[in-house]
Amino acid sequence: MNLFAEFVNLHYSPSPQEQQLLEEIKAENLIQPIEEQADPFKFKGLLDSYLDSYNRTQPPKIKDHLIKFHQPISDWVDQPVFLWEIPRDVLDQLNRGYFKLQNIRHNHGSESVMLTQQLKAAQDHTEKSYFSMSLQKYLDYLHDPIDFFFRNKQYNPNKILSLFDLQIESWEEESFKLYEYIPQCFLKEDGLSYLRTKIKNVNELQINIMAPGSWQGAKQEPGAVNRINLNHGPGDCLWIVIDPEHIENLFQNEKQFILQQGDYYLQRECLQKYGIPYKRFIQKPGDLVILGAGAYYQMECLSTTITTGWSYLAMNSYSYQQMMRRQQINIKYQIKPEFPLKNLFLDIYIHNKNDQLRIYLLEFINQEQKVIRELIQKKKVYTLDINYLMRKHCFCVECKEEIFLFCYQIQQKVLCLKCDKNYQVQCQYNVNILQLLLSSEDSIKCSYHYCSQYEQQNIKCTAKFKQSKKKKPKSPQSIKESSTSNIENVLRQKSYIQEEEKESNQQKQIKKSDKKQNNRELKVKVEQVDSFKQLKPQKHQTNKDIQNQESKSIQNPEKMDDDSNKVIQIVDEPPNLKTYVITTRKRQQILEIKKDEEIKKKKQSSVKPVIKSDKQKQKFTSIYNKVRLSEEEMNEILGLQNQQAQDRIYKKGEKILTL
Repeated sequence: MNLFAEFVNLHYSPSPQEQQLLEEIKAENLIQPIEEQADPFKFKGLLDSYLDSYNRTQPPKIKDHLIKFHQPISDWVDQPVFLWEIPRDVLDQLNRGYFKLQNIRHNHGSESVMLTQQLKAAQDHTEKSYFSMSLQKYLDYLHDPIDFFFRNKQYNPNKILSLFDLQIESWEEESFKLYEYIPQCFLKEDGLSYLRTKIKNVNELQINIMAPGSWQGAKQEPGAVNRINLNHGPGDCLWIVIDPEHIENLFQNEKQFILQQGDYYLQRECLQKYGIPYKRFIQKPGDLVILGAGAYYQMECLSTTITTGWSYLAMNSYSYQQMMRRQQINIKYQIKPEFPLKNLFLDIYIHNKNDQLRIYLLEFINQEQKVIRELIQKKKVYTLDINYLMRKHCFCVECKEEIFLFCYQIQQKVLCLKCDKNYQVQCQYNVNILQLLLSSEDSIKCSYHYCSQYEQQNIKCTAKFKQSKKKKPKSPQSIKESSTSNIENVLRQKSYIQEEEKESNQQKQIKKSDKKQNNRELKVKVEQVDSFKQLKPQKHQTNKDIQNQESKSIQNPEKMDDDSNKVIQIVDEPPNLKTYVITTRKRQQILEIKKDEEIKKKKQSSVKPVIKSDKQKQKFTSIYNKVRLSEEEMNEILGLQNQQAQDRIYKKGEKILTL
């Protein structure tokens, strides 16, 4: 079987007729053009169909990197998945000292982590078990699994050990390094910065250290928010991403994927059976996978590798629609929410207006008012007290449902309206003020009456200023907007070099044409001088001198003023780029030659040190101890200068002794 047939059988399920055609094709025939094939029409149709299907499964790659760096993610993250290829030299700088297996062993080997023990993805059973182990011991398993299972017989050798979703916010050096090198567009205008409380596995930096064959089952981020994942290497990962529009079709036919997310491996045959389109691609070291809101994804490790990632929220209508779709799925399948969707939508709308959010918030308020009216009619509510301090509570203690406007408070417990155990209802907002805000088209200013992150004492909103208060960045939102990424610096440097190389090439062509014209003019002058030799001998000498000077200037072009030999400083360079760029390689060579010449001149001018005898050294040291000469003068005496300087200093010491 040839390589093309192996590729098709590995990634697709061909029909019996196509399988026969694949077997007939020889490896030698693949090199030949299509016209020379035995059956060119069938071969071309088969090749085109598989190439088209392969291209449909590949994610769109980001090409205009420099434009995307500071462009808000809300302007362009409106698809399920993107792929951003980071330069290899930048990845090496990022990994150096922090994101390699030996570095993790040295820096954090004594820490205890929670491992996952699972079967291979090809097997039917997807049982998982969890247990704790030191990070150093787990790295020993990755280094040599056979020796590990031989020494630790309590573990099942038929299962794979893997480390998923380890929170590394406490690893300050690693997190600072990662946030410094990551594209800055993901660290600005993140909707998750308006969250009132911390939520597990949301907006937290995580690391995966995976063994070959380990996998993370198909799942969706909590609240259907966005996510990015960077592969640090050395291995590759296989991804499957499904558009959120087709998730409900999968849940209706395979309910285990919605009830137990991340525990089941999603086969391609299942997607092909129900006609669900998908993206299937390989994430290589340096690839940054950008998932849109609501994307349903699965990751499988092909060889030992390290990945890092965190969740974020692009504040656009596409993201809000996918989050609302997930909310409806939770209601349909009676799944407890992990994300305070209503409260987050309100906090975002106060600071960033959006027409889609206005529609959703009006719907939420009408639902809450309808419930409270029914309770009043049933005489289960006596008083309604406005208490702004209740805004920090987003979930009911008993039923785990989200609390939006109204709630009960019994001692220190906060309950929703469904858990009605008290007749005194607490209201987190003034509903009339909220309705006025949603109906007005003017810009909204923060106020203590409706902004949950407004400090009444300091009279300012902390949603925009809390990021700059931290000295060391411990979250993606703590990077200042003015900072630039090292990836951006490298790309800018390459773009500057490419542009200046074009300019230098144009200048070279202009200089060549100028030299040709000068040579022609010289020939004409020489002919004129020869014709007037006998008549004007004195002028002949002057012309000859001029000709010699011009010939010398041609023979020694280095002495001429050449702007190409100068180092040009970049204009409009980013703040973090503190270097100068040399336009071409020839300039670097010229600078190196000049440095070598200067070093040779210094060596020639320097005088060899005079070797002193032991008696002279003792004599000079005695003078040094008595007169207290400086160290520089003593060094000169001991042979670091010529003989005249030593005699001068020695006489100076004798005069001081006589005085």
